[in-house]
Amino acid sequence: MKYLTPEAAARIRALKARSSHFKSGGTLEGRHASAFKKGSSQEFSQYRQYTAGSDTRFLDWKVYARRDRFFIKEFSLQNAVSFNIILDSSASMAFRGPAADGSKWDYAARLALYLACFLMARGDYAGLTIFSGAGVSSVRPSGDPRVLTEMDAMLEGMKPSGESLPLESFKRIVSGLKRNSAAVVFSDFMAPSERLVAFARLLASFRGKVWAFQALDRAELELPWEGYAAFQDMETGEEVPLSPSALRVAHGREFVLWLKHVEKMFSVSGVGAFAAFTDAPPFITLEKLIRIF
Repeated sequence: MKYLTPEAAARIRALKARSSHFKSGGTLEGRHASAFKKGSSQEFSQYRQYTAGSDTRFLDWKVYARRDRFFIKEFSLQNAVSFNIILDSSASMAFRGPAADGSKWDYAARLALYLACFLMARGDYAGLTIFSGAGVSSVRPSGDPRVLTEMDAMLEGMKPSGESLPLESFKRIVSGLKRNSAAVVFSDFMAPSERLVAFARLLASFRGKVWAFQALDRAELELPWEGYAAFQDMETGEEVPLSPSALRVAHGREFVLWLKHVEKMFSVSGVGAFAAFTDAPPFITLEKLIRIF
């Protein structure tokens, strides 16, 4: 697999084993624990032969018809939370600075798959949805680690394109989310202010718990290029000639202010926000990310 190697998966499972932030069986601890109602579903576990005093509601009459003996269905209590991991595949996510090992898309895709692996390892369900102006692709939430291969293939086959945060596509996603589940959205959130506000409100309208992860390239902050250069808008194709060195300091201040604005906007909407640059090791970012749940 491209984004989740066997070595990475083993390391993530070890991370789960030593994590002190979550109880076993998927129970969430900390400030967001009350957001989920757990322990209400059951799954068939095994049969056992009927004995006096057994609850007759769970007699399996089909087995009785075949074997002329009474057998009781036994069930195991399911404590899993269903997490919906959602990735924005707009064109700006394809950006890769001169010092970066990969694009913002590669970083977000790898981290999303790491998160899915971690959630499954601790007993929760994880699903994956990719959205763009072209439509929506998804893998339903599951606790079976074998679906990680399907997720990896879907991520590898996706080429970021189109405008950032297409609202119509995202509306379809939000409308399909189940109550008492959770959602984590990965994006760079580089969209016009009015679209970003509408996106945050739409995300906040979901009845479950939601988080927003912002993937950034350090070159977007520091403008490391020298001389004059033509910068191209990755979504519109428009080119703007400028001198990075002449704008570097002022741009850096504005960029930091913009980051604070995005974080505040999500916070006001009741959405937990987290940001990371792509030069941060993915495992370190994963450890920090899971602490905000």
